[in-house]
Amino acid sequence: MVYQAASNGDVNALTAVIREDPSILECCDSEGCTPLMHAVSGRQVDTVKLLLKMGANINMQDTYGRTSLCLATYLGWLEGCVSLLRNGAKHNIPDKNGRLPLHAATAEPDVRLLTVLVQQSNLSEINHQDNEGMTPLHWAAFHNRPQHTQMLLKKGADPTLVDKDFKTALHWAVQVRRQPMHLSQV
Repeated sequence: MVYQAASNGDVNALTAVIREDPSILECCDSEGCTPLMHAVSGRQVDTVKLLLKMGANINMQDTYGRTSLCLATYLGWLEGCVSLLRNGAKHNIPDKNGRLPLHAATAEPDVRLLTVLVQQSNLSEINHQDNEGMTPLHWAAFHNRPQHTQMLLKKGADPTLVDKDFKTALHWAVQVRRQPMHLSQV
């Protein structure tokens, strides 16, 4: 019931249940998702804010190592990401695949989400390699995101880094039969 209330934004039911038993804030479903994660998945910004105010752990990870910020990023939910970051979400916690929210933001067509995360990131995070050795720049090239690619390069992304298959971001851009775009300027 608590997960459904969080997903649907039923703040009255959620408030009543949590006031009765505050430990529910940290209860996890079979995939390790907390009520906060369900609120994020349902894109319920008011519910997210309420759960944080009530003491939800903003950086808790699910079975796959995803935090609430990671989930919001995979959803492309800009408002949720901004709210979570303002409330102390760490943007540098990798999931079980070694990916940061920066990696996930490269899949989103709108560059604003990546912009928000890049502003919070240092150079080692911008060049962070996931378990496959792919950086956010690799993923931006793979997803054919020229604005994302350009932004990452301007922020210091290293175009010479190779993944486990010894491919650079330029290799990925060519392999997926897309124009190398801004990578050709490097």
